[in-house]
Amino acid sequence: MKKTRANYDRDFKLKAVFLSYENRNSAQTARDLQIDKNLLSLWRKEYKKHGTGCFPGYGNLTLTSEEKKIYYLEKQIKDVDLKFEIIRNASKYICLGKPFIFHFMAENEKKYSIKLMCRTLDVNRGTYRTWKRGLLTETQKWRINLKNEIKSIFSASKETYGCHRIVIELQKSGYFLSHTTVLRCMRELGIYVSIRKNNLAIKQQQNITNP
Repeated sequence: MKKTRANYDRDFKLKAVFLSYENRNSAQTARDLQIDKNLLSLWRKEYKKHGTGCFPGYGNLTLTSEEKKIYYLEKQIKDVDLKFEIIRNASKYICLGKPFIFHFMAENEKKYSIKLMCRTLDVNRGTYRTWKRGLLTETQKWRINLKNEIKSIFSASKETYGCHRIVIELQKSGYFLSHTTVLRCMRELGIYVSIRKNNLAIKQQQNITNP
């Protein structure tokens, strides 16, 4: 037989939440009320987020006009508090210009909504997203530095070092990579060992060791 899902009205949910705060023990409160502790946890989260405006949906009591006013006032107060907090934390970036503000926003996306930060800091949402798409990850930065190092070593060798010799030189700079990885980077950079220059370098080396 299929189990019927219990419906709880708004008053019951509020009383359960208040009782859990009073008891300081959600699990025990859930057992006392014979409800699932995860369900009570959801109710607590909703109350924490919406205050007296919580539980207005299907199967619950509808908010009165007075309760709606209180809910929207609380929401406005919360938004104002968050705006002040954003301005306070971003104050040292604001005077430095948009790129610094964008960096602040990127670092605080998990703390504040992008929409609220854009509205508070007078930033166009589309402009911020365009800027963000141009940000490089740490891996991308590392790969760019690696390729610059490979180009530098290749140029210093007068275009005679292949991937194996470049690997040895890279180890001196703290890069410990396989020759296949270095070869792939060289191909992406479009640099190839000049056979003629390489043969000339070998002959010069032989002349030095065997005068």
